Amino acid sequence: MTAPMMPVPGPAPDAAASEQPRLLYVEDNPINMLIVEELVNKRGGIALFGAETVAEGLQQAGRLLPRLILVDMQLPDGNGHQLLQALHADPSTAGIPCVALSANAMPEDVRRASAAGFVDYWTKPIDFKVFLAGLDRFYGPR
Repeated sequence: MTAPMMPVPGPAPDAAASEQPRLLYVEDNPINMLIVEELVNKRGGIALFGAETVAEGLQQAGRLLPRLILVDMQLPDGNGHQLLQALHADPSTAGIPCVALSANAMPEDVRRASAAGFVDYWTKPIDFKVFLAGLDRFYGPR
């Protein structure tokens, strides 16, 4: 079963998607989105949704209330820190764990993200084993 991809805000999730725990990936690069989609489909048991901007990410997070949000740190209308700050400011999304997913992997980038409240920092290019193990931590083993 293919996980539903919703790169722009749309209607409520369909019944099949709502039966599975949700994952929101805020990413403007279609290749990175495709890689994550393939990995999530390979793992199974997770409904994946996408957003391309901070604004879309905030809207999707509030609508979907996913179990986890993966956040690219460089987005067209802002950055991952701005998205995280806005999510934390909204009581409905404040408790959703967010993982930074970025090619910026200098120790200072990781430290700053951790200090801001990201629960983990996964790097690009994506290490498939690390990524899938990370999903297992948040969604349980498959």
